[in-house]
Amino acid sequence: MPFATTLARTLVAALPASAAFHVMRSLAGRAPPRPAVTAAQQLALSQATALAYGEGRTAWSWGHGPLVVLVHGWGGRAAQLAPLALNTSRRGYRCVAMDVTGHGDSAGRRTAWRCFIDDIAGLSRSLGQEVHAYLGHSAGGLAMMAARAIHGTRAQRYICVCAPSHPFPPIRAVRQRLNPRPALIDRYQEFIAQQFGTSWQRLEAGHAFADAGQNLLLVYDQGDRFVEHAEGDRIQALCAGARLVKPTACGHTRVLAAPELEEALAAFLV
Repeated sequence: MPFATTLARTLVAALPASAAFHVMRSLAGRAPPRPAVTAAQQLALSQATALAYGEGRTAWSWGHGPLVVLVHGWGGRAAQLAPLALNTSRRGYRCVAMDVTGHGDSAGRRTAWRCFIDDIAGLSRSLGQEVHAYLGHSAGGLAMMAARAIHGTRAQRYICVCAPSHPFPPIRAVRQRLNPRPALIDRYQEFIAQQFGTSWQRLEAGHAFADAGQNLLLVYDQGDRFVEHAEGDRIQALCAGARLVKPTACGHTRVLAAPELEEALAAFLV
């Protein structure tokens, strides 16, 4: 176990609750490492127009037509969605992929769920065009669904790719890394829920996906070890009429390049 993790575990175990929670929150809020851009992603980015939104934040735009906004996941970046955005734009859409605060080419050493939610709304307002569809990967999918209630960011279509039904991945990560006492987990859940403007119990019940129904496409890979594909079944059960597609053996991030995703997206957008 890395020394920094061992030290953090020791502090969380030894400090009073308030101080231990501060350590947990500080560690969890650090901007994650920014993944390298592959040759295929760079080629797609080279055919886009760079956009600035907010303060120090970056997005890329391809094509013209109905607007499709694409949101990466926690620790991801817009470049991961660039090939999909480029190919979708060739079907007659304007596709805009964003880097959330603390990710990709956007500024920030810290990030949070509320950064995702607020940045989605901020970018949408800055584009000056009605959004036809939102596509979000992992945390980006959950955040874009939550932004509907918090900011009124509405579209005709929503596409969630390997998105969790509620923000359990960071809770799981904190448990594995820091092994905090149960009371601290409860407090951390409340802290996350506040960023969604609701309670943890409502989040667990699928509050973010309320009323999506037939306007929702769910794509969950059967080889995903981070967000299990059963999450797609759970959300579909909550959203009558939602469509569910399950590619096989791609994985949590590689699914973004899966032909099944591109084909399902093309059919759903029209």
